Amino acid sequence: MANRRLQSDVSHLSHFICYCQSNFYNERLWVNMKFVLKLLCVSLAVASLAGCTVTNEGSSSPTSETNLTSALTTAGDGLYVTTDAGIYELQTVFPDSANLFYTDVNTKQRIFLCANPNCTHADESCPSYISTPSTMFPPMLLRVGDQLLVVFSEATDSSNPYAMLMNMDGSDRRTVFELSSNQYIQGGFCTTGNDLYFDLYEIGEDGDITYQLWYANFESGICEKVMDLGSGDSHYSLCDCTEDMLCLNYISPEGISYCMYDPQSNIIQEPFYVDNSASGNSLVRDGYLFALNEQNNSVQRISLTDNEEKSATFTVKESFGAPSMRYLFDGNLMITETQMEPDDNSYDMCAYILDFETGDCTEFTLQTPYNNRPVYVLTTIGDLCYVATDYTTYTPVSISEDGTVSNFDYVANIYAFVTKQDYVNSNSSGYQMVDDAFE
Repeated sequence: MANRRLQSDVSHLSHFICYCQSNFYNERLWVNMKFVLKLLCVSLAVASLAGCTVTNEGSSSPTSETNLTSALTTAGDGLYVTTDAGIYELQTVFPDSANLFYTDVNTKQRIFLCANPNCTHADESCPSYISTPSTMFPPMLLRVGDQLLVVFSEATDSSNPYAMLMNMDGSDRRTVFELSSNQYIQGGFCTTGNDLYFDLYEIGEDGDITYQLWYANFESGICEKVMDLGSGDSHYSLCDCTEDMLCLNYISPEGISYCMYDPQSNIIQEPFYVDNSASGNSLVRDGYLFALNEQNNSVQRISLTDNEEKSATFTVKESFGAPSMRYLFDGNLMITETQMEPDDNSYDMCAYILDFETGDCTEFTLQTPYNNRPVYVLTTIGDLCYVATDYTTYTPVSISEDGTVSNFDYVANIYAFVTKQDYVNSNSSGYQMVDDAFE
């Protein structure tokens, strides 16, 4: 059960892991991993706490009523924000800062979110620039309505965790909520366009850790706890939503269960799925729950809306194992497998794509030349996938106020668009390469 609990806590860090995966051997990966390791240490400490309790379902009352005025949607994974016309992202280029980038789907150009002529993008005079002093990793980027939300999920010497709202061009920035220094945002975000549901954990003076669901309304300025989600190794976390319900997973020594929560009635429903497997290999994305069964090499898919179930089987390649799921698009998955007996302290990976409508399992062969890993889908726009085909190093220049010139190595993805069908068919000739701002 300890493995299941650890995996469950690690699943809360999925946006950090995806960030590391999507940035290859970016120098920032090591900075991010330090924070991941810190949180893993906290998770292990949680598992050792004695006398932990969990709030009973529906026993906690919200401090204010929350009335949904429009449909709930996920606010994003913290890495990429997609619109009909392009993709926004936050990347660290210069020390103690991050920059907003925009990739236009029509022109296939990736630029700094800045129209200032001759701008170095290295200080706060640039609309793409965001100062991040003393942070261990870049802030998370989300979308709420027609605005961008930048979430700083850790406390630093100069600030507590907080969220900053801005227009899609980076203008009109304002802080919309600030938490306490002992509160840490988990990473689940759902919105109706003008408000936000998110979960966090709080470390008390005695070292006890409690989990909570919070609500923020950007018009009224309200930001407050809705309900307690448990403590220690028995707690809920926010993982997805339907139009009018939030999806929570409940983690305990007995396993992982998934249930729906009605924010208007403040009622947590009975679990619609319970994962009692030793590995606890399940995930929720895009309105579906996926559960992997290693015994029969299959994945079960359950719709959060109507509980419709579908399943698909996958191939286990000879000398490979440890299958893992990664969400793709349109309710389908990628299964990755790892070489069980690697040579020369390295290991290979293979990948398959599962189509739950047809039941097809298709071997996937697109790989990054540098490390021979699968080319992952970062996000999608319509029928196009946004992928990183490899990585390269740029050397941008920063000029300080006293005229000092500094060069920094920026390890960046080499981006491309590819149609979903070309991606499934592993057709590398279908890449529509993106012209980068640094080229």
